[in-house]
Amino acid sequence: MKREIITDYPGAELEKQWLEFLTVSNYPSHYTSPGFFKEPHWTNKSAFAVLILDDGKIVAAATGLRMGKQIVSGFAVRPQVCIDERADRREICENLAEAFLELAEAGDGAVERLVLNCPEQMPEFAEFGLKEKRATGGDEVVMLDLSRGTDAVFKKFSQSRRSDLRKSMRENLVQVSPIETEAELAELYKIHVDWSREKQLPADSWEAMQSIFANRDYHRIFVAKHDGKVIAGSYFRFFPRGLVEYSANNSMPEFQHLRPNDLLVWKSIEWACGENFTRYSMGGSHLFLRRFGGETVAGYRYSLDRTFLKKHDRREAVRDFAVKTYQSLPEAARQKIKRIAGRK
Repeated sequence: MKREIITDYPGAELEKQWLEFLTVSNYPSHYTSPGFFKEPHWTNKSAFAVLILDDGKIVAAATGLRMGKQIVSGFAVRPQVCIDERADRREICENLAEAFLELAEAGDGAVERLVLNCPEQMPEFAEFGLKEKRATGGDEVVMLDLSRGTDAVFKKFSQSRRSDLRKSMRENLVQVSPIETEAELAELYKIHVDWSREKQLPADSWEAMQSIFANRDYHRIFVAKHDGKVIAGSYFRFFPRGLVEYSANNSMPEFQHLRPNDLLVWKSIEWACGENFTRYSMGGSHLFLRRFGGETVAGYRYSLDRTFLKKHDRREAVRDFAVKTYQSLPEAARQKIKRIAGRK
């Protein structure tokens, strides 16, 4: 095997090989595809991809960013490493580890940590010094199997979710559809800005929103309307006939009683089944998402702390111990801690 590191959209021949590989890979997502380089979010950031080739064919891909003193491929809820299951895993892991070390050495500043997030366990990474951590709790993801069709998927929803959706569809107070016009996008963007301000998060730029709207090869935006007015919108990434990912939602709080967000997800599932997608990642596992049924799956993170005293590993161990201790407390004690923290 050999490895290739690229920092820009690939040429035509490599693009073709990459897209062909994804059709047989274990995680064919937008961010494991060449489309990763077209995302407006990475403007002025050090985006890269590592491609592993065996006898001229791609058998693994990992995309990522240089983030300060860390080189990171994905997150627990959004893995960005995929492989051809038929290839030699040990050799893939060896080449990926060496490629990430090569990236670390090529930077201007000292890279303290390497992180690769994978959709499944790859223990072979341990042979090359990477530490394994299984995702737990909020870092797990609800995954829907779309191959069974919409009716079968709907039947797996919780009873309350099915009842709420049937009521909403019967009342027909909210209409959901893929976004079509820039006027609709402008309405949604205002909701996005207000939502971000309320959450104390930075809002995406209008130009970034326009770019996502225009890039229909890898994105869909669905909007919910009430009386002709946009009241909510949800954003989805995908690789054609591969994985659909629920990436974000913005909504107006005064219309939550109409359950536009439930309808947005359901209509996107209907669309995804109609487009022959195989899997649908909810992008998380909190209660709203779990009520859509599906299997809760855990990804695996492989990391290498390159600092002399392993400060990243030590800091994380302290944080994990604190979380585990908090979770072991009785509910009354946890609520008291939340009240005290809320007053600070």
